[in-house]
Amino acid sequence: MSLMFFADEAEVPLPPREVRITEAVVHPASDGRRVMLQITLTPFLEYPNLEVVLSRPDGEEERSLSIIGTMDRHVAVTLHIKQPMPGDYRTQIDLLHEGDVLQTQHVTFSLPEPIG
Repeated sequence: MSLMFFADEAEVPLPPREVRITEAVVHPASDGRRVMLQITLTPFLEYPNLEVVLSRPDGEEERSLSIIGTMDRHVAVTLHIKQPMPGDYRTQIDLLHEGDVLQTQHVTFSLPEPIG
């Protein structure tokens, strides 16, 4: 018998294939060279995996990262931008389970002019 206790009964952990990204927000730093990406997930029974790709305005990949087995529903990462350029950057976030993409979320943003 498995006993599970939850602080909020509305937030019952979901099986792996039912987990979803509920929010993805990008906060560009004022220096124009870093962005903080915040991702919120539904509650989960098994630690999910995420793949993140940050693309420059010209469509080329700027950065990518893999988050394997996140233990937290609220993920925050900082991505560094080597040579900022004007235009819209695009972040693609894939939620994965056993190699299958369960959900893809896109966030588009612009960088402020670099300081100095």
